[in-house]
Amino acid sequence: MLTDFLSLLFWIKCFAKGAIPQKLPTSLVHLKCLDLCGFEFCFGREVDLLSALLLVTSSPNIETIKIEMEDDLTEAVSQAIMNLIDHQDYSYVTLDHLRVIEIYNFSNMKTRMDFVKLILAKSPMLKKVAIYLNEEIVDIHGRVKILEEMIQYPRASAKAEIVILNFCV
Repeated sequence: MLTDFLSLLFWIKCFAKGAIPQKLPTSLVHLKCLDLCGFEFCFGREVDLLSALLLVTSSPNIETIKIEMEDDLTEAVSQAIMNLIDHQDYSYVTLDHLRVIEIYNFSNMKTRMDFVKLILAKSPMLKKVAIYLNEEIVDIHGRVKILEEMIQYPRASAKAEIVILNFCV
């Protein structure tokens, strides 16, 4: 547990400097629940996207992930960020213990969709993906489009249920 705490301190120090390593010096093996609500990650910013990915991929025994997204409407998102997950090598990642992921304030931005796609592909024990949509941004047509796309993603778990709900901001 002390190792996880020290690793998180290292991560916070790197985050403050704006330098995100590819991997943490040690895995967060004791971390069972990763709650990133209240930090409002903006997946239109490279540092936020890489930070979230670093924490998730460095936590091999994680069972639950909760993450709150920040509205990306004011961010100019570069093409490099839009394809960041596609261009990274996550072949080493396995989330063998992940059961539940909850994402709040979700929209159909490519980086957010790619994040869910990665989670679905790497989590053989996943049972529930709860997506809370930002209804100010996503209308009923956007909701259907998100669901249609997500149900086509490859899944490591045949039992993974995707639930789309409204998130009141």
